[in-house]
Amino acid sequence: MDYPDKFRSSITSILIFSTLLLFTVSCDIFGGSDGNNGFSNGSDDDTFLSGPWLIPQDEIRDGGPGVDGIPSIDNPDFASVSEIDFIPDDRMVIGIKIDGVARAYPHQILDWHEIVNDQIGDHSFTITFCPLTGTGMCWNRKIEDEVTEFGVSGLLFRNNLIMYDRKTFSAYSQMQLRGVNGKMIETNIETYPVIETTWKTWKEMYPESNVHTRNTGHFRNYSGYAYGSDYATNHDRILFRPLVNSDDRLQNKDRVLGIIDSQNASIAATVKVFVIEQFGEGINLVKTHVGSSNYLVVGSTEYNFAAAFKPESDHASLQFQPVQGQLPVVLEDNEGNLWDLFGQATEGPRQGEHLQHARSYIGYWFAWADFFPTLDIYEGE
Repeated sequence: MDYPDKFRSSITSILIFSTLLLFTVSCDIFGGSDGNNGFSNGSDDDTFLSGPWLIPQDEIRDGGPGVDGIPSIDNPDFASVSEIDFIPDDRMVIGIKIDGVARAYPHQILDWHEIVNDQIGDHSFTITFCPLTGTGMCWNRKIEDEVTEFGVSGLLFRNNLIMYDRKTFSAYSQMQLRGVNGKMIETNIETYPVIETTWKTWKEMYPESNVHTRNTGHFRNYSGYAYGSDYATNHDRILFRPLVNSDDRLQNKDRVLGIIDSQNASIAATVKVFVIEQFGEGINLVKTHVGSSNYLVVGSTEYNFAAAFKPESDHASLQFQPVQGQLPVVLEDNEGNLWDLFGQATEGPRQGEHLQHARSYIGYWFAWADFFPTLDIYEGE
C-alpha cells in the first residue's frame, strides 16, 4: 500500500522513537532466571540458546525488539536497475554476483531488516547487514547440508548483530563469522564475495542487474535511515558503550576493509585493515601480506569500494596491475586476462576462472578495533 510522504514520515518517526526507547530501556538488561538471556523462540526446546557461549556472556546485550522483532526478508522482490527510483546516488548498496547473476541490496532496505534470505540457482544464501557496525556480507545458508533461513536474534555483541538459524536455533556472531552458541557452536560460516559501494557506482558497473525493491511486505520509511541520517558520519554516536577496546588511530566511523587471515575469526585472529578513504582516485592495487599469506587488495576512494583476494594454486604466479576506466573490470595480469571486482576473469585465456576471495568485509573502524584489538592498519609496504 502506498502512503502519502507526510503520513509515512510521521509514522516512521514514531517507530524510530519507540525503537530507540526500547533500546534505551533494555540495553543494560541481560539475562534472566532461566539462563536463556531472555531469548526464546516460543518452542518447547529447553536447550534453545542455553549452554556455553564462545563470546563473553556478560557482553551480550538485549537490543530491544526481541527475536525477529527486526523481521528478515524471506521472499525478496527485485526489479531492474532502470525501474528503481528510490535510491539516491550517494546511498550504499551491497552487491553480489553468483553464476553470472548480479543483484544489489540497498542499505535503505537492509537498515530496517538486516537479513535477506535469498537464492540464485542452486546457491542459497543470506545477505546480512548490521547498521550499528556497518558490516555487510553474504553467508551460505546451508546448515548440515539442509537449506534454512537466518533471522535476527535481537541480541548484540559489541554493537554487532547476533543471528540465529531456523533449523538448529544456534546463534552466530556476524563479525566473527561463526556459531557462538547452540548446536553449531564453533562452526565457521562459508561466505560469498560482496561489493559494498554507492548506487551510482553499482549502476555504472552492472546496469543490467536486479535490485531489491521496497516491496517487502512491511511498512518502513525506506527513504530514511533506521538510526538517523548522521549515524554513519557522527564519530561520537555509538549506541552501546563503553567499547571494550577503544582505539583512536582512526576515527570511529571510518570505513575500512578488514582481512582475517584465518578461518577462525576469534579475538586472536590475525587481521589487517585498509582505509577506504586512503585508496585515492581511480583504481588502485595493493599487494600485501596478512599473517603468512599474500593478498591482493583493489580499491578506490573515488568509486567507494574495496575488495580482497588471496591468489593461490594456479593464480599465485600471475602478476597483476590495476585497470582504469573499464568497470567492473579492475585488474589485468601478465597473461592478458581481465578480472572484475568479484575476482572473475571476464576475458582472456582464463575466462570464467575465479580468484579466491579473502575472508574479508567492510565495517566501521570502531567495530573492527573492538572485535580484533591486535589488528594492524595498512600504511604501505
